[in-house]
Amino acid sequence: MKQQSARTAVAEQTYETKGLFSHSCPSIEQIRRFDNHRSVAYRRLFLISVLCLCAGISAHATVTLVSVQSPGLRANQTNPVNSPVHFEATAESDLHVTGFIVYVDDKNVYQTMGSALDSWVILPPGTTHFVYVRAWDASGSYLASPTYWIRVTGLVPPNPPWNSTRITNLVAPSLASSSSWTVDNHSHVGGQCNHGSIGTFANSFDPNTRNAPDLADFGQHWLVSSQCQYDDSLFYWKHAPSAFPESTNFLWDLWFYIPTTTDASTVQAIEFDLFQSVRFDDGVHEFMFGSQCHYRTNQWQLWLPQNGALAWVNTGLSPCQFSTGAWHHMTYFLQRVTASGYQRGPARSPGDTNTHLRFGTLTLDGTTIYLGALSDSTIPYPAWSPVLGVQHQLDTAVAGVTIEQYVTRESVTTW
Repeated sequence: MKQQSARTAVAEQTYETKGLFSHSCPSIEQIRRFDNHRSVAYRRLFLISVLCLCAGISAHATVTLVSVQSPGLRANQTNPVNSPVHFEATAESDLHVTGFIVYVDDKNVYQTMGSALDSWVILPPGTTHFVYVRAWDASGSYLASPTYWIRVTGLVPPNPPWNSTRITNLVAPSLASSSSWTVDNHSHVGGQCNHGSIGTFANSFDPNTRNAPDLADFGQHWLVSSQCQYDDSLFYWKHAPSAFPESTNFLWDLWFYIPTTTDASTVQAIEFDLFQSVRFDDGVHEFMFGSQCHYRTNQWQLWLPQNGALAWVNTGLSPCQFSTGAWHHMTYFLQRVTASGYQRGPARSPGDTNTHLRFGTLTLDGTTIYLGALSDSTIPYPAWSPVLGVQHQLDTAVAGVTIEQYVTRESVTTW
């Protein structure tokens, strides 16, 4: 048999190596499988070609540019921004770009494994920071953008991206029965007794339902007619088709109304909660974004860790009692985050590490308030099924009274 020249062997082997391993260096297992079928001389030539190929890839694999498109930032000045801060960035490399990290004051505040960056970072108002974005490619090469200075001068709820999912008209009676509203009068709701009911939204007893936003002709009407001092009832809605487990951002929007017949002195609390349950390796975690206006102290409270357990904690936002006889517009921005408070995406199981909750902002009647609190998820027992939902609770402070709430145009947007 005619003996193959060393040059020809290397050339053919290099071609074969490229075909087998494409544009990345082979793993040890790939080399071992390939190696088992070759002679000693051929294996030596093969290893030489692999080393040359990998050296060539490493020499040329470089992230050459990281561009921050949002927010619009200029070097050598302090740039005013609104919070949550919308970061968008791209990078250029001769290989596939595989990830980004947003740094604020050298702290990782957002990380994604993807070819582009689109994130919302919650920062407190009135603060100044230096920020930059780092990107890397398939070879491990990385590069950072220029460093910019920002000052948070305002608070504005996010504008959801084009690929977000919006669930509208949660309070509409036309929704499928699998996603209808339920009144919960069981003892686990709390209080001394539980006597809530669902009334008619449009009725002659409260003419202001006719003046709902955009003249809405549908909504929910909840009542608690107290038969004890602390009479509590929960009204909840669950999105049966999906829990949106890959969503870590939530924009919750609604309009609500307290009639003039509900006296503030008879109310213990009015509660607003959004919840999501997601399956992780150790079980289904419940994420309860709980909030309430505690009428007795006139304090806005959040469901936060305190003394080793979750409890109602004052935020320092006061007063919070809502005026009666008028519609109020509320918008919450909430996030699922890691234990250190930053988001890591994409949130796909297995590997999702966004096991905590971040309260972002609350907008009430056009005024946006920074919350920023970090809370824990729980693993409930009995175990929950994955679900997304919202709930409202009415708690009385006096026996023998009726307190009421109307809600319309309620929606949840997730991404």
